Amino acid sequence: MPGFRRSALLLPLLLGLPTSRLHGEEPPPLGFAPASRAAHLEAERRAAAVPTPNSARNWLRTLTAEPHPAATAADERTAKFVRDKLQEWGWKAEIVPYEVLLNQPSAPPTLGIDRPEGMDLDLEEKPIAADKDSANSAALPAFHGFGVSGTASGQVVYANYGRPEDFKALEDLGIDVRDKIVLCRYGGLFRGLKVLNAQKRGARGILIYSDPGDDGYAKGDVYPDGPFRPESAVQRGSVQFLSLGPGDPSTPNGPSIAGAPRLPIDARFGFPLQEADAVADWEAKTKLKRAEYFATIPSLPIGYGSANEILSRLAGPGVPNGWQGGLPLSYHVGAGPAEVTMTVSNEYKVRTIWNVIATLPGAVEPDRWVMLGNHRDAWVHGAVDPGSGTAATLEVCRALGKAVKDGWKPRRTIVYASWDAEEYGLIGSTEWAEQFAADVDRKAALMLNVDSAVSGAELDMGGVPSLRDLVLESAAAVTDPRSGKALRDVWTDSKRSGWVASSPLLLADPFWARDGKAPAPLGFIPQMAPLGSGSDYTAFLDHLGVPSLDVGFSGRYGVYHSNYDDFAWMEKFGDPEFLTHATAARLYIAIVMRAAGADVLPFRFTPYADALRSYVDELRMLRARQVRKASAPAADEGFEGLAALADSVLAFDVDARKLDDALNALGRQDGSRPEKLEALNAALTRIERAFLMPDGLAGRSWFKHAVYAPGLTTGYACWPLPAVREGIETDRPELLKTGVPATTQAIARAAAAIRAAAAVAAQP
Repeated sequence: MPGFRRSALLLPLLLGLPTSRLHGEEPPPLGFAPASRAAHLEAERRAAAVPTPNSARNWLRTLTAEPHPAATAADERTAKFVRDKLQEWGWKAEIVPYEVLLNQPSAPPTLGIDRPEGMDLDLEEKPIAADKDSANSAALPAFHGFGVSGTASGQVVYANYGRPEDFKALEDLGIDVRDKIVLCRYGGLFRGLKVLNAQKRGARGILIYSDPGDDGYAKGDVYPDGPFRPESAVQRGSVQFLSLGPGDPSTPNGPSIAGAPRLPIDARFGFPLQEADAVADWEAKTKLKRAEYFATIPSLPIGYGSANEILSRLAGPGVPNGWQGGLPLSYHVGAGPAEVTMTVSNEYKVRTIWNVIATLPGAVEPDRWVMLGNHRDAWVHGAVDPGSGTAATLEVCRALGKAVKDGWKPRRTIVYASWDAEEYGLIGSTEWAEQFAADVDRKAALMLNVDSAVSGAELDMGGVPSLRDLVLESAAAVTDPRSGKALRDVWTDSKRSGWVASSPLLLADPFWARDGKAPAPLGFIPQMAPLGSGSDYTAFLDHLGVPSLDVGFSGRYGVYHSNYDDFAWMEKFGDPEFLTHATAARLYIAIVMRAAGADVLPFRFTPYADALRSYVDELRMLRARQVRKASAPAADEGFEGLAALADSVLAFDVDARKLDDALNALGRQDGSRPEKLEALNAALTRIERAFLMPDGLAGRSWFKHAVYAPGLTTGYACWPLPAVREGIETDRPELLKTGVPATTQAIARAAAAIRAAAAVAAQP
């Protein structure tokens, strides 16, 4: 077995024996009355013994046997495989198809240098002799999901990461990208927003490459000698404008179900129709601007070998500070003298995708759901993204099915979802969530999202703060196979310095200081990363207000969305012994079983108050820096409401601590009336929903959560308190005038929901 360490520590994991630390070493699990703890912990211990590295290996080998992008025959085969396994393990499972708009290449793309001398650039990923999957002829050529067909020619301008500030730096240098081909590197923001930023400035096309300084040889040896990206590797991906809303773009106002109104399609170029009259009619009906919502210029992902040929022929000014990448040359911005021609050919059509939805019924609260989700489609083989997540969650489902057969009865219904077409823009999860929005609103207690479960051994956890303590206690119950420590301790040790630096939790600024004295810092407080977008929790948290988590293990992963993200890479570099896959499954088991089995939902809201304090403090610091940079600072228009916003957070803090005290007291006693527990769990479920803003964010109303949304210019990364953050980031006081009070009101609504839950908890 490659990389096997002969130690007593690893032996129990390799044999599939339990590693949970459940008896005597940790506080009792949240939400369980004293009389119910022992039986639950025994059931959890038995379930934790089920996942094995060998089983996870087998699932991954099967799932990655062939390329399986969304809406392909291979994708449907993986759906049937997952459904059949779930049924075999005792789940009620079915395939739920949707008809959605997707593109696929109708011909391989081309790219050539026209000047200063002609040269055809190779866009194919090179097969590797030691990795048979890398030579699979079924892999689709390099392309972008929701990219535009067309041919574009022009001088090249290098734009670093393609961020707004990068284009501003080009303007400051006197470089105009209008009628040019933009070359930029991956990273910094969602790729679709790079296309948006280029087309806004009049570019004819855009080439996006992976720079070796980011995930290639500057980071270490490249595949097959190391885990990083070789020069021909291409990062496929969607160029949908994700920060404006995910899902099927042909049905922007609802789910893609039979009879749903669908926008017109141009099968040659993209969506919607190119003709001026059709575009004008569409814009009038949807009240959206096509050029602000969809790509209108062709885009193409390329490897850094091809990018090197272009960059080596660029002249013009040297690049600004921070723009130099890892290629062995001095980077210049252009424009020219390099000129290129790119050709992209896509076929757009409505295609079938296949979600798999499975349930284990709850014995006491069958109409309350604990959800576990992972997407299944991949751009090619997808061993890390998302095969590792599917392999780990299949082990979870196998363990939970056995637990039920052995007599464990979850209090709540467990819903497992294997989503499709996530890679195009979270389509399977978004369409399902939109179709069943009323059920999700009424029933869903929380969502544990798993995407790339394993690309290394470092635990990463993001989520809403009310779930922090559930996650930390679950991580305390599982042992890290390599260090022998509890996962919780490994995680806190790795994150502590970042928390100290990024979470001052002061609320101490003259904008709202009442007595001229700054409150004392609260000190070290663990926080999970805030969720933005980019994975299937988005519809549940950002649109429907379901408390969500995103948990996985990361590492030295340089083959993202390439042909080399396959089983051979995982077996050699990602998780050779498949120990981390089994460990991830055990962590997910602990989270799901505790959430599904607790008498009272294991939520705590003091961590939410702490996070809100840090988010408001971050806004204060952002605004202070912005004002200091202004050459002639004006009155702080629209920002005066931040005193009320800070006060709402402090009031939320008081209510949260009272509710947590009541929940902790309830956890020390037996005999609570069933009617009280049902009412309390219903009240706890509504708290996150109270953060939703009825009208959503300005200009992107699909996003309704007042605390969590992707940044307008990031796509992936979160802008906490987005209605306010956007006004600051874009320096638009008119957004502050509406965003500050809307956010303040949402926090006040959530505080009221907390008080309502506390009142139920206080009942005899």
